[in-house]
Amino acid sequence: MKKFWIVLLALGLVAGFAMSASAADVKFSGSYYVAGVYADNPSMNKDQNSNAGAVAGPQAFYYQRLRVQTEFRVAEGLNLVTRFDALERRWGDNRWFGTGDTYNRLQNGAVQAQENIEFERAYLDFTTKIGRFNVGYQNFVSWGTWFHDTNLTRAGIKYFVPIGPLTVIAAIEKGQGGDNNVGSNNGTASDADNNVYDLGAIYKFGAGDAGIIYQKGLNKTGRLTANRYSDLNIFIPYAKMKLGPAYLEAEVVYGFGDLRKNDSAAAVGQQEVTAQQIAVYLHGKVDIGPAYVGAMFAYLSGDDPSTPDKVEGSLFTPLRSNDAFNPCLIMWNDQYTKWVGVIQSAPSALGANTLTGTAGGMDTYMDNAWFYQVYGGFKPTPNLDIRASVSYAYADKKPWQMTAAGVAVAGTQFNSDVYGWEVDLTAKYKVFDNLEYMIGGAYMAVGDFFKGASTTFRTNDNYLLMHQLTLSF
Repeated sequence: MKKFWIVLLALGLVAGFAMSASAADVKFSGSYYVAGVYADNPSMNKDQNSNAGAVAGPQAFYYQRLRVQTEFRVAEGLNLVTRFDALERRWGDNRWFGTGDTYNRLQNGAVQAQENIEFERAYLDFTTKIGRFNVGYQNFVSWGTWFHDTNLTRAGIKYFVPIGPLTVIAAIEKGQGGDNNVGSNNGTASDADNNVYDLGAIYKFGAGDAGIIYQKGLNKTGRLTANRYSDLNIFIPYAKMKLGPAYLEAEVVYGFGDLRKNDSAAAVGQQEVTAQQIAVYLHGKVDIGPAYVGAMFAYLSGDDPSTPDKVEGSLFTPLRSNDAFNPCLIMWNDQYTKWVGVIQSAPSALGANTLTGTAGGMDTYMDNAWFYQVYGGFKPTPNLDIRASVSYAYADKKPWQMTAAGVAVAGTQFNSDVYGWEVDLTAKYKVFDNLEYMIGGAYMAVGDFFKGASTTFRTNDNYLLMHQLTLSF
């Protein structure tokens, strides 16, 4: 009799799940990639082969990531969207396992769930008579062209109002909530949020689209420990268009405001810092039968270290902008900096800007740079794309070495502003419509920027070999 009730309960659960699933259409999409890389000289140190000073040598490994997005269509115009990443790691990296057998690993808390699955997005997408709403954890810092984009997940609300070819957009992004700190820090932390407010518009025309967005970032989390906050204003116009075989796109970022603003008597004597950022991006591509050629330019203002009360650039790092902008296989490539590491040498790391967090070199977020690239490709068959590019980059401002307190040390300015040259060659082949295999290589001729202010450090070039299998569904 007991078995009968267990079977009956199981059938009831199956029926219940089946009825729930039938109440909504479910659509899955996402990607899975696995890549193998060999980076010859990540430290850029000429003495790496003799291991002088315990310098790290070449790196060779595999890594992967599964990303799944699920859309539940509950009713016409009403959707629930979720997304998670799973098994995003190097192959064989089991550092989160801890020590001992499986039982001990589970008991001592060494297993970290986020190493296996990270559920990062869940939001409602619904359309009403007054416009469309996205509410929940969703994609932010994605606007216009791929320049400046990060595809960052934040909690917030987006509101879209279509008016013919024009779409008006308003949003609030909640980066961090600090209301739970009421009563701490003399009561000022009752408003210690990090919010971004957006207002923009996109106009679509026959050949493309153009738009502009205004963002106001109020970060008051600094009130918790330092009685200060930041207040930044950013304007981002863009345009994209296709004219016959030619494609053109451009984007400009202009920001200004206060990076550090005192807001109480307890902050008297602290250095206040104003901020300004200018960035320009241009890209053009022309299709010539099965071939194509293009050119790319990016400028991002850097910070002048001689003005401690003003930041003239290098704001893309604190704004977490440009994570999705990957023009090369090594320089400012998100996968390279995530899996191999920040592109910097021991001397250049001393030039990290402690006011903005900008690395002394090339981090995920492109900053403090003049960047040029020309490229060309050929598609002998619809499934094969062979592409080559040449890139050159140098810093807008040469850093000075910084103290731990964020003060630039006079007389320690870097010897050179040249980041270097990079030559990339890739071949992508579609094994199936949804499965692509890529093999590529890059050679970076390291510039003297990575000697920092040192007169003895010897740099050496770096090269990368990689292949990657990508499934999109």
